[in-house]
Amino acid sequence: MSDSEANKAIVRRFLGAVADGDIDVIEQLQAPDCSWWVVGRGDISRKSYTDDVRSMLLAADPRRVEIVRMVAEGDMVAAELRSEFHFGDRVYANEYHDLFVLRGGQIVHGREYFDTGKVAAFFGPMEG
Repeated sequence: MSDSEANKAIVRRFLGAVADGDIDVIEQLQAPDCSWWVVGRGDISRKSYTDDVRSMLLAADPRRVEIVRMVAEGDMVAAELRSEFHFGDRVYANEYHDLFVLRGGQIVHGREYFDTGKVAAFFGPMEG
């Protein structure tokens, strides 16, 4: 398996863990020094990102993350995604473009782009 294919497999596993609510795998696949940049928030720490994911996962059921397409080159994987998270009778759905940088089988940096208007309409204004 090429490095690009191996990196795509790691990203698939990470996104599958988000859909499954498997916070242990989400933690395992991020390097200890992993950093994130999220549209509307800027740079955030691994802990802040993971805490945000954890709080959403614990509250949403069912969850769906669909990989629309994925492209890999070297240590980078770009993924176009659609998600749907159910919070009782309310459904949060959005489209994403994520860029993952991997090293040694773990994510070392992520950049996440999405429709911030959909986030604000559902969750309220984003905080930095």
